[in-house]
Amino acid sequence: MSVSTSSCLLARLLASGKFWLKRARIESPDLGEGTPPPGPDGVLVADLRIEGDRIRAVLPAGEAPCCAPGLCLDGGPVRPRGACAAVGPGQPADLTVILPDGERLEMEKGRVVQADPPPSCV
Repeated sequence: MSVSTSSCLLARLLASGKFWLKRARIESPDLGEGTPPPGPDGVLVADLRIEGDRIRAVLPAGEAPCCAPGLCLDGGPVRPRGACAAVGPGQPADLTVILPDGERLEMEKGRVVQADPPPSCV
């Protein structure tokens, strides 16, 4: 099983429980309350602050602190998963994330859901 650089970086960020998903693409129907409005194309490119099991902030792309720990998704989509109905502040960090290399990650309560953690990321 090959492990992408992005997923290894995300695995390390998760250890702290506080990180940013930067330049995430969120479709208008998936936006929750308290988020910036989408553009005319119905899409918001945003920086998401994850703390523990919740989304704590959704800011327009580029507004997260530049030196804060995070992973740039370069416009990769982020969608709510499971019973989570929206991406917004206070919502559970239950997300489907598509990384820049195309790898799909499922997050539950701010943690990557997979059977076995990749050995090279430990």
